[in-house]
Amino acid sequence: MTPPLPHQIRSINDTVMGGLSNSRVIMTEQGIGFCGEVSLANNGGFASMRGRWLLNGDDQSKKNIAAIQLTVVGDGKRYQFRLFTADNHDGSAYVYNFDTQAGEAITITAPVSAFSASFRGRVIQKPPLKLENILEYGLLIGDKQEGAFSLLLKSIELLEN
Repeated sequence: MTPPLPHQIRSINDTVMGGLSNSRVIMTEQGIGFCGEVSLANNGGFASMRGRWLLNGDDQSKKNIAAIQLTVVGDGKRYQFRLFTADNHDGSAYVYNFDTQAGEAITITAPVSAFSASFRGRVIQKPPLKLENILEYGLLIGDKQEGAFSLLLKSIELLEN
């Protein structure tokens, strides 16, 4: 994946609901840096980022994709990889949770079938994820993981059957 241009990525934090968490996205030659601080004040507790889904391929080729592979360098905390489709106008997302190892590059393989639909942290009923419908991707840290965080997204790849 070639990192998207900076204007195509934005932070969305709990400040939209009165929280005090903050985050920023930093474009580097190594990948996309996502860092900041999660605050539990004012019923807060999450920070996230979203970017346009720029992986190429026609709809037919996407039907043969079995998994999405991420390479990240993390901080030992748990994150969500989130996918937003045209039918996510209600604010829901398809999510895959993953753990990181502090300071180590790791590869996460997320089977397409393992993504679950979620709305504000609760699993909801939605049709299964279809890669041809993805418009945006995102990362989120929540689950009351208060304090500083840092994640480097080095790559996103689609793995065929």
